[in-house]
Amino acid sequence: MKECNMRQYQKLATVQKLAMTQVMRNSLDLLNMGPEEVIDEAEKEKKRNPFLKIIPNILRGGSEAGFDPSKVKEEETNNEILLKQVSLIRLSPDQSRIAAELVYCLDERGYICDPASEVCIYLGVPNRVLMEIVSILQRSVEPAGVFAWSLKDSFRIQLEAKNRYDPVIAKLLDRLDLVANKKINDICTLCEVDEEDAVEMLDDIRLLSPAPLQPISVGSEKLRSAELVFSLDDDGKVSVRLNEAALPQMLKDDALFSVIKTAETDKNAITYYRDCYRSAAGFVIAMQKRANTLLKIGQTIARRQSKFIITGRDLDRKPLTMGWLATEIGLNKSTISRALNNSVFDSDRGIVKPSDCFVRPLNAEGIDRTREQVLQRLSLLIRTESKIKPLSDYLLAQQLETAGFKISRRTVAKYRGLLGLQGVYERKRNS
Repeated sequence: MKECNMRQYQKLATVQKLAMTQVMRNSLDLLNMGPEEVIDEAEKEKKRNPFLKIIPNILRGGSEAGFDPSKVKEEETNNEILLKQVSLIRLSPDQSRIAAELVYCLDERGYICDPASEVCIYLGVPNRVLMEIVSILQRSVEPAGVFAWSLKDSFRIQLEAKNRYDPVIAKLLDRLDLVANKKINDICTLCEVDEEDAVEMLDDIRLLSPAPLQPISVGSEKLRSAELVFSLDDDGKVSVRLNEAALPQMLKDDALFSVIKTAETDKNAITYYRDCYRSAAGFVIAMQKRANTLLKIGQTIARRQSKFIITGRDLDRKPLTMGWLATEIGLNKSTISRALNNSVFDSDRGIVKPSDCFVRPLNAEGIDRTREQVLQRLSLLIRTESKIKPLSDYLLAQQLETAGFKISRRTVAKYRGLLGLQGVYERKRNS
């Protein structure tokens, strides 16, 4: 008798273990999906499982307040978006005509796909005129990186737009193979920088888009419903809630299972229905785990980046890394990455990309400082210095350290170069 009970217990434990494994697998799969993909997956699961009930969301015809597809304008093409921007640039009539023609010379990445000599022949203009107009378009049109001649050229434009292009990182753009393979030591040797600077440059380049035109093509963020909503409370704090209109509510049909279990006499059929019921319960739990994971991530981000979420200013961002977030929440970095991969957040100031909330700290000592903040402080120090006795890079480094920005004299010189500011002797001579 005891042996029989033990076998039953072992069988039950095995079933429960398999069920939990399936829940975990479902949770991970769902974390990789955006809201519309989750809806599709839920509908597929509903067709397979009679015990799964779906309460429709707003994206599929619900009536709740929130995202309304009828209010979404028809998606503009890339060319239409670019032509609108070109029309706002102060150009002569001939320049405007050439600029508009250049829009149609772009490939799907946003690059001018033909050699300059062929484009000159096609447009009937000399090389000097072409290059002048292309340069204007590169500086004036968004997203940064379009109207480039190559990947390297596109990266240069994007770095210039972020005020992060300098002769040192220019060297690295000639060796993008080192970036692709994360060859830190080789980067240090090539660029004559220390490991900290090499890692920083590597991160700067890896955050760039190799196809900058893609973000404004069909499938842009305005067609995606935000699953998390950040809002400012009356007390000035940022709160986070799940957008119930973004996803369907999933329920298992307990009543139907009870009726079938009572009425059905075929043991095989009962086994089948029981498996279906367990699967429905597992899917519901997986959906709940996905929602809870997103909410937990959003709440932690909101606590760290509340000021940035309110203002949208880079200077208001605090250092936040995926590793810190993982430690703070108690989740794996890969789990967080999956959850945020296809997500966008809504806020009082509009759509917020999760990637915008992440920024590396200045260094290990300045855990609450960012490069944008030190650039601002450095600029302020030089603008307000004595014209008769300007500050050397060494003294600037000392004053920055007093203000909580611990960086080396060499880094000061590098950041000064990024700001386009002269050295101490040039500033004194020109005062």
